[in-house]
Amino acid sequence: MSALPVAPSGSRVQGRATRVALIGSGFIADVHLQVLRHVPRVQVVAVCDPVRTRAEKLAKKHGIAAAFGSLAEMLAAGGFDAVHVLVPPSLHHDIAATCLSAGVHVLVEKPMVLDPAHLDDLRALAAPRGLVLAVNHNQTRHPALARLDRHLAAGRLGRLEHLTLQHHVPLRQLQTGDVSHFMFQSQGNILFEQGVHLFSMVFHLLGAMRACEVIAGSRRRLPNGVDFVGEWHVVMQCERGSATVRMAFGKPWLETTVQAIGSDGAALLDLQRGTCWLRRKTRWLDFLDSGLNLARGARHLAARAVGSVAGYGLGLFKLGFPDDPFLRGMRGSLSAFHAAVRGQDLPIALGVEGAAAVLRMCEATAEAAKVSFAPPPAPPPLPAPGPARRGEVVVLGGTGFLGRRCVALLHEADRPVTLLVRKPHLLPAELRAGDVRVFQGDAADAEALRMALAGASCVLHLATAAGDDASRVEAVMAAAVRTAGEVALAARVQRFVYVSSTAALYLGAAGRIDGSAAPDALPQARSAYARGKIAAERELQVLAKGGLPLTIVRPAIVVGHDGIAEHSGVGLWVRDNHCVGWGSGRHGLPFVLADDCAVALVNALTAPAAVGRSYNLAGDVRLSARDYIEAMAHRTGRDLHFHGTPLWWMWLQEVGKYVVKMLARRPREWPAFRDFASRSFRTELDCSDARRDLGFQPEGDRVRFLERVFDGPRR
Repeated sequence: MSALPVAPSGSRVQGRATRVALIGSGFIADVHLQVLRHVPRVQVVAVCDPVRTRAEKLAKKHGIAAAFGSLAEMLAAGGFDAVHVLVPPSLHHDIAATCLSAGVHVLVEKPMVLDPAHLDDLRALAAPRGLVLAVNHNQTRHPALARLDRHLAAGRLGRLEHLTLQHHVPLRQLQTGDVSHFMFQSQGNILFEQGVHLFSMVFHLLGAMRACEVIAGSRRRLPNGVDFVGEWHVVMQCERGSATVRMAFGKPWLETTVQAIGSDGAALLDLQRGTCWLRRKTRWLDFLDSGLNLARGARHLAARAVGSVAGYGLGLFKLGFPDDPFLRGMRGSLSAFHAAVRGQDLPIALGVEGAAAVLRMCEATAEAAKVSFAPPPAPPPLPAPGPARRGEVVVLGGTGFLGRRCVALLHEADRPVTLLVRKPHLLPAELRAGDVRVFQGDAADAEALRMALAGASCVLHLATAAGDDASRVEAVMAAAVRTAGEVALAARVQRFVYVSSTAALYLGAAGRIDGSAAPDALPQARSAYARGKIAAERELQVLAKGGLPLTIVRPAIVVGHDGIAEHSGVGLWVRDNHCVGWGSGRHGLPFVLADDCAVALVNALTAPAAVGRSYNLAGDVRLSARDYIEAMAHRTGRDLHFHGTPLWWMWLQEVGKYVVKMLARRPREWPAFRDFASRSFRTELDCSDARRDLGFQPEGDRVRFLERVFDGPRR
């Protein structure tokens, strides 16, 4: 096989480092910056984002000199040679065109554009100016694929004839219901977001697609109205061979593999672990032939195992680039772009021809599957919220796991409900009919709270505003709850029910406590989340002394059929099927069903005796961690494992991690033993006061409890 095909180059940056600006400051921008530190002769000089504070934050984190709030402002300032366009795909064309018109080299995150006609526009702008225009098809530079390229170039597989690609991937957004990402905005967008990785590898190895057939799996309706296709089977005929591509989304196991079959050999690539196991014909008898291939494969896998562990350590201490296949693929694609900027040739898979071929694959796949790239019809606009009605209940966090149950109960009781939500367009149809008042805003925003609470009777506060900075979780949570409490006090609400957590208590000692127990007196020895809940309760208690009619409710381990089964109250889930217990895992834990919890929360809004009191909520079925995981494995068919671990040993492991991180100069919070002890739930929760005052009646039958946890309500 010949060397990789390349596209012609024009005039390039010579004799100095390439000055780079990033447009967009989301997650992928942070990855680009991490990788660019290891790309020679590249200097990042600016970050641009329409939210200037985000650009400034990212620039400060990475020591970048300039931050801008608009592209026009950044282009006017100048001083850079190339840009990385890291914005939502719908903006790619316009931003790339503007930068090319300004004489700047452009790398665009995949997909390059969404409309094939726009590729011609961009090519027409780049070519006459001698500018490099590239798309970040980083999987084509994956280290395992690079190894396959070398095998093919040396003729070890003979003639490449077929590829089989498997992409079996969890998408946590499908579990949580957060479908705001681009890939969920239409049926076909998942191809632009995930399919491009696989299609770019097919093009890289076999050339352009000539024909395809598709079997699309079942579809599920997302909260935004998109009928999401969870599984795709694509059969392609390409210029130099055939390919089958399977994509499955929302699966527990993460697996991305490529099997390359040639006339004289085959290779199996594991892209998650960076391996490329070559199998070839030998001159020996069959049993020796098999043994040699297995031995060579074992040697390669052993070398990768050592390299992976050693590479992690070198990367941690900044002695080398991390042995992370994804990051190494990113480094390959970014390095190829910047090498082209300095005069080398750009691999075709990263150029306009590669972008066009992959775009055609996406469109042909969608057409064969009868899938549309058009977003679903926008829901009708929400009616403007009128004045508060008699007995109005404002629910903060009303779209969450517990919140939506509380709203449903209030609906059933004909109680008027007001919601304050950040993304009203994702509200389900039953909350858009007009009988629920909806305000848009954040539960920490004083002005939004004032509008929502004006004239309200009660507030049910279920929102957890923790921010995205781990070092400020405690301060952010406390400030958000204090703001809500202050607004509620000024609005003279009749009841403010705050849903805290038993994480605010110390539960690591033998004994029994009821709702009157105070929060942990040593918050500094607890985790950030626990500290945040403790601080929030204390802020509200101060306001209660000033007249806020406060009730605090602390649910324990809340479970339900539509929640996340891997609850941290059971243990530390180091994988989604491996749980390290907070201790031996043999004593009963305070599980509580979400439905039972919601009833008590709604009753707390009107219970006469609840003002000025705190309550804990724990159910009557006290499964141990081992019992819970055994039942979960039995009902789901998953290969689940529980690892009972002494608390002192868990703590020592975390201390070891702390020391390593400290030596590597990476920030990490000291793992206080008290927090581990509290997570063990050794203290028994007495909920008789909640039964008496809030009508709390948890499920007491073990069989029905497990049915409701894992199977859901009977229909």
